[in-house]
Amino acid sequence: MLPARMSLMLVLALGLAGCNTATEGRSEKLALIDETDALTTGSLPRTAFELEPGVVRWYAERGAALPLHDRLPYCHGYGCEFKTPIAVGPDEEAQVAAIFAKNGGSPEAERHAVDLADQWWEKLAAPQLGGPPDVRGSDMAHAHQLGQTDCLDEATNTTTLLAWLEHKGYLKYHHVQRPESRGMFLYAHATAVMTDKITGIDWIADSWMRDSGDPIDVMPLETWFSLAYVDPVS
Repeated sequence: MLPARMSLMLVLALGLAGCNTATEGRSEKLALIDETDALTTGSLPRTAFELEPGVVRWYAERGAALPLHDRLPYCHGYGCEFKTPIAVGPDEEAQVAAIFAKNGGSPEAERHAVDLADQWWEKLAAPQLGGPPDVRGSDMAHAHQLGQTDCLDEATNTTTLLAWLEHKGYLKYHHVQRPESRGMFLYAHATAVMTDKITGIDWIADSWMRDSGDPIDVMPLETWFSLAYVDPVS
């Protein structure tokens, strides 16, 4: 029989391991465009949108529909146990358009718009999930509960938002990537990722340590990799 302390550590590790996901081999990303002069006009030439193969596989691994239409899958219950379609109609899209109209014109401004859009996305979804609003982090007592999310749910939901934003043309300076993960066991964590088209730098958009609808963490991926289980904003 395992000593009591070792048994407790094993339970904690197994419980939090659900917030870890295998990630594909990371390679240096190159800038997706060669010219930066377009920044002075506040826009970039729009290219045909296509999800990265890794993003497509991410959704297949979770049995979730690809986020390419106006009924977007919202994962909750931990590990994407529940998938609730959230309708984004003309009125809702107008709210998103207003966010990006006020916060566009540069990659930095667009990242702020992503933060605001993620808050909007969580507030839109919360009343439709059948449970209380999500609380920050992953309390295993909340597993299998409607409306509660772990970091895999959060990474998927933010990736869904980013893909929809890029597909609709609101995301001009960034390209959505497959979520990344760091750590294991007690420090396991995953997050949504987008690449700055000007610099080729990867940025994370991470709402896991935020209550539903609160401002999220947006920072370079390499900075995020250097962090452990911390709360870098508040």
